[in-house]
Amino acid sequence: MIKAWSDEAWEDFEFWVKNDKKTLKKILTLLKDIERNGYSGIGKPEPLKGDLSSYWSRRIDECNRIVYRIKDEMIQIVQCGSHYRDK
Repeated sequence: MIKAWSDEAWEDFEFWVKNDKKTLKKILTLLKDIERNGYSGIGKPEPLKGDLSSYWSRRIDECNRIVYRIKDEMIQIVQCGSHYRDK
């Protein structure tokens, strides 16, 4: 599946690449699971509500989430961390 990253999500991903290999490994594991299982699997997948009701989130860790949706054989990733984290 193709992965399409929002600018914010890509910045989050680059942060993990540079600063935290353990979290990066967890993110890559979650992305593989999303490819295999869509909206079920590891990371406690849950649908979002409100304006983001077409998106789902999965836990990277206690504070960070991947927010995504699957559309036309593409994983659209809009967040790959936490908006509370200082960059």
